[in-house]
Amino acid sequence: MAFILPGIFSLIQHLGALRKAPESYRPERCPGCRHVGIWCHGCYTRKPDRKDLGEPCLNPVPILRFFCPECRSTCSVLPECIPPRSWYLWEVRQVIFLLLLAGESIGHTLASNGSRASRKTIKRWWQRFNYDFQIFSFHLRLHFPCLGRYDGFTKFWTACLAMSPLSSAMRLLHEEGIVVP
Repeated sequence: MAFILPGIFSLIQHLGALRKAPESYRPERCPGCRHVGIWCHGCYTRKPDRKDLGEPCLNPVPILRFFCPECRSTCSVLPECIPPRSWYLWEVRQVIFLLLLAGESIGHTLASNGSRASRKTIKRWWQRFNYDFQIFSFHLRLHFPCLGRYDGFTKFWTACLAMSPLSSAMRLLHEEGIVVP
């Protein structure tokens, strides 16, 4: 199971927080048994820095793991900028998503997003956001009632992303137990 730590919107911010305050990543309770007193159980690495902008690569990025002595389970804590089960950061997906919402083609999106995401990957993301629109919009409207004014996929997501980054919206959905793309 993975927790998502809110408020960490970039890999640089994540690496700085790990250096300065690694304890801020420790969950208060075990997600399985709700036991208080879980401890750090090492880390594993992810390679989410897939931008191709000539900047130095930040990979590999450490992800902390925690162990519960009560139920003997482990959990990971991801910063908000890294999606669970994905190679690409939320900020990369947000740029692509905004281009597609503006009516750009997937081909034009490939040329202008600065990532290495393939046409197939972008198409899969777009289809998944369309497929899960009803459940995503329902739960996000519970958090942001003003989004109830926007009907339809494009209007809803344009308004939602004007209010908060995609990473925050997906974190809220993840916290509700919804599998995010």
